[in-house]
Amino acid sequence: METTEKIAFLYLRFNGFFLMPHFTVFGLEKEKHVDVLGFRPAGSEETIGDISLCIDKEFIGELGDPENDILLWAEVGTGYVKDLFHPKKEVYVKKIFGTRENLKKIYFNFDKKEVETIVNEGDKIEVSAGRCRKFILERFSQMESDEIGNLLSGMTKTGSWRWSEEFLADLLCLRKMGFLTSGN
Repeated sequence: METTEKIAFLYLRFNGFFLMPHFTVFGLEKEKHVDVLGFRPAGSEETIGDISLCIDKEFIGELGDPENDILLWAEVGTGYVKDLFHPKKEVYVKKIFGTRENLKKIYFNFDKKEVETIVNEGDKIEVSAGRCRKFILERFSQMESDEIGNLLSGMTKTGSWRWSEEFLADLLCLRKMGFLTSGN
């Protein structure tokens, strides 16, 4: 898995999505997988005590009402690739989610490192690498706050995620060592 994909997947995970990465699409000549399928249940919320962990409200708002289930198909890349969301793939992917028609298509554009944008292009939503970075660092800062730290009673996310989310643990370790800060 590429680092850009790991970053996009973490962004989605922090926004309440359950993910199915590198999903195989059968019956096509080429481009036989999608980067990730995701499901965000209605009213999804992650809390520590009475504190709700932050989500990217603008992003979730672009996808629809957070009180409804959200289904997505996301691709990660640099620049725009023609037919990234090929219609034959879309038919296959929609069947995975059953009879629901509200599939959202997201393109994570890692050419856009310096901007923090979400662009709704009608048939798809583009999220910049800069936006992913900013949001992930916001979430890290929230987790490192005294308010949440006091509720965790000595448990560290670096320690607990080390076993389940290796990439996240790597980022937290780099942050702790000063390599990943909001100012860089």
